[in-house]
Amino acid sequence: MKKLATVIIVLLGCLLIAPTASGQPRETAVADFGGCLASQREGDLLLMIDESGSLQQSDPDAARVEAANYLLGQLASFGASAGVALDVAVAGFSSEFTMHAPWTRLEPGTLSGLQSEVDAFRSRTSGLDTDYWLALDGARGALAEHSSGGSTSCQAIAWFSDGKLDFTARDGEKPYAPGLSLSTDKGVAQVVGAARESICRPAGVADQLRSSGIATFAVGLANGTAQAADFDLMRSIATGEPVAGQACGARTEPTPGDFYLAQNIDDLLFAFDAFSSPGQAPLENETGVCAYEVCEEAQHRFVLDDSIGSVTVLGFADAEGLVPTLVSPSGDELPMAYTSAESGSSVDGVAVDYRWLSDRSVSFTMEQPENAAGEWQGMWALVFVDPDGSEPAARSKSNIHISGNLFPALLGQDVTAIHAGEVTSAVRLGIVDSDREEIDPSELLGSAYLSVSLTDAAQVDHTLASGVSKDAIGEPIELDLTNVAPGEATLRLVLEVTTADATDESGSVIAPGTDLTPQYVDVPLNLAPPIGYPTVPGRIDFGQVEGSGTFPGELVIQGPGCVWVDPASPVRIDAIPDGVGNTALTVGGAASPENCLTIEEGTSGTLPLELAVPEAGNGAFNGAVRLMIAPEGEPDRAMPVDVPFTADLLKPLDTTRFLLGFLAVFLLGVGIPFAILYALKWWASRIPAETLKSQSFLVRVSDGGLLRDGRPFTLNDNDLREIVRNLDKPARNLDVDGARLEAKMGMSPVGAGYVLVRADGMFGASGATPATDRSTGQARLPLAVHNNWVLLHDPKGPVDEAVLLLLVGANASNERVRGLVDEAGRRAPWIIDDLRARAQGSDGNTPQNPTSPQPATAGAPASPFDPFAAPGAPSAPTFGAPPPFTGGPGFGGQPPTGPGSTPPGQPFDPFRPPGS
Repeated sequence: MKKLATVIIVLLGCLLIAPTASGQPRETAVADFGGCLASQREGDLLLMIDESGSLQQSDPDAARVEAANYLLGQLASFGASAGVALDVAVAGFSSEFTMHAPWTRLEPGTLSGLQSEVDAFRSRTSGLDTDYWLALDGARGALAEHSSGGSTSCQAIAWFSDGKLDFTARDGEKPYAPGLSLSTDKGVAQVVGAARESICRPAGVADQLRSSGIATFAVGLANGTAQAADFDLMRSIATGEPVAGQACGARTEPTPGDFYLAQNIDDLLFAFDAFSSPGQAPLENETGVCAYEVCEEAQHRFVLDDSIGSVTVLGFADAEGLVPTLVSPSGDELPMAYTSAESGSSVDGVAVDYRWLSDRSVSFTMEQPENAAGEWQGMWALVFVDPDGSEPAARSKSNIHISGNLFPALLGQDVTAIHAGEVTSAVRLGIVDSDREEIDPSELLGSAYLSVSLTDAAQVDHTLASGVSKDAIGEPIELDLTNVAPGEATLRLVLEVTTADATDESGSVIAPGTDLTPQYVDVPLNLAPPIGYPTVPGRIDFGQVEGSGTFPGELVIQGPGCVWVDPASPVRIDAIPDGVGNTALTVGGAASPENCLTIEEGTSGTLPLELAVPEAGNGAFNGAVRLMIAPEGEPDRAMPVDVPFTADLLKPLDTTRFLLGFLAVFLLGVGIPFAILYALKWWASRIPAETLKSQSFLVRVSDGGLLRDGRPFTLNDNDLREIVRNLDKPARNLDVDGARLEAKMGMSPVGAGYVLVRADGMFGASGATPATDRSTGQARLPLAVHNNWVLLHDPKGPVDEAVLLLLVGANASNERVRGLVDEAGRRAPWIIDDLRARAQGSDGNTPQNPTSPQPATAGAPASPFDPFAAPGAPSAPTFGAPPPFTGGPGFGGQPPTGPGSTPPGQPFDPFRPPGS
């Protein structure tokens, strides 16, 4: 059981790995996931665990449960220490995909509940199939749905199975293999082939995951009758590596995932430990052991200074009966004798918690004492002592994690956008702690160096700065972007720290400082084109598209310059569900330099979009459309820009079948639980009773942000003093400074309710996701409205005038409030364009008299109304027919959220001040 448990721990621990150095190949997807977490400070992880009947033989002691719960504890500690918010959900799969635990923020208060959900897998061992297709498609859908609710782009699946893709012979079919019966062995083999084809074809299920930015970490539980070769397909799905000369999926760069198989328990503990600290690989040592007592020659040494907050060490000796001993800078010793329980002790005033993980491996953690108590700074050592001298040839090794929780950071810029094709000196770098508060580099006792590189939209790596010393960190630096392509890019920051040397009482160096493993942070950017060229959105996001049909939208482009679509460049399709025929995206309005869309300085223009979905189905539709951009009147200087697009296609509910089934079930007595669910949701759909301050401000929108009384928006000492009344208990309705907040439960008996912001004669959008209610055009907020902003606009009033409503919690810091204002200012221009376009499409009707959903604009903030409600986009050539394949059911969509939920140049705010 220990062996099997460790396999699972290895995979799960890998989710915490740090990224590799910028100038080196990115060998693992775990590295990229770690870099994303370090930058975004939040992420999503879906634990997906096999429930097939073979687990009764391969894992009778439920080691997968022990390991998964161990990981949850590790992740909770990681999130607390590194300042990363991680949402976790738990799902199982066999003959179907089932969500057992909904998305939950992993923290000390929720840990036990999630672990209880995982404990239930001890008895979930009776499934008929090992259905990879339903597992992967279900996981993709769960992550896509969570992302549409405002989650981050750092997403991963931890996938566990004890066997190959297989099915139990019985009557029945699978949705991806219509017409193929499972009733015979031949039919089972045909369904296996259909599942493999649908997963691995170009733009299939594997590519849908990869092109959606979802990393896949898979472990094969090779116990019982399973052989290593049984996991070839699972390995290829996760990593993209070919099996028998055939790769699974077309997108294999960057590495889409990682795969792990069982080995002995101690080797696997070290493999897991290598990935257990985000942004810091462990320092590895190997040496001998000491006979009878501590000796000099077999020490695993590490040097600490006051910049280090904690240390975790995993030690191993290849013989039993040895005693790991921790030696402090003063020479005091702490033997850690074998025990089956977790133990705590101290040495030189430093608390040490240790736990034996096997008969030969021990892990211990020590934290810097508060108020300078204890002997922390100096040289420490781990020694394995052979008490009777019977193992003179024994060897020992250690992984040492030294954590200062120091991160490189992009602190700010002096311009509103960073342009490709130029040299800029307007970027300031720095060092921050786990709370993202800036640290003065001069306060570090040892040395520190910071380096910068960038991977552009063409996936070309550029070294921008190397080895900036701690004396120069914080000063504006020059970034040469002359040969960098515009569009989505990743800025990789690398911080290398060495602790201060250990010295004796006379000041002589007795041991050099320890070189800490470099800390990486990957910052997503949207590089603007050179000055004089038009700016296009960083991404087109159609959101959820339900049903089939033709759905129009708009691509908003900021001037000045000229833009057109090159008919010779087809729309690139990276992912598309089965059975959809010529589903394609069309961009119309400008098909050559001669009839390009010309946009003046300070204005915007639109290109019509049309998404054609012949048949309804489920899956991701991802790709990119290539635009040509040029300065006005200079088509010879044109450059291509690839704009990624994404749509989550949903098959609508068969209303007739659903109603008949619902009526039958209801009449059989299940209506009562539904009524209870609705009643519970109605009761829960209230604004929480927490102190709330609100204030509305009349603002004008400019390219540089919001103006208040003609000057850049700032808060005065007398602002936000008014406390909203009637929140002494949870409320369904609140009046807040000219607007009304109304809690809504929605139609579904499950899921969270929301809040609408009503203001007479005005459309609105918020800083939440979704930002706008699809049916009313009003701003939409979560039930916890605290620390949010709303922008309200009268479409019949001045084009640059709006009302900013701030809703602030009692404990919100000044930095948090400034962050709300800054975010609203950045998004305001696109929000105003979007709201006015929506008002024009509805014949000027106000939100109090809404009409049918209106077309949305790409390049505007995300909104839940329907951007593709009615056909009517101008006709244009259709590009991008999907690659040929044989498939299963159709797919499609209905009104999604508006394309282009990310404003140009703003995939998120990487330049917010630390702590905001």
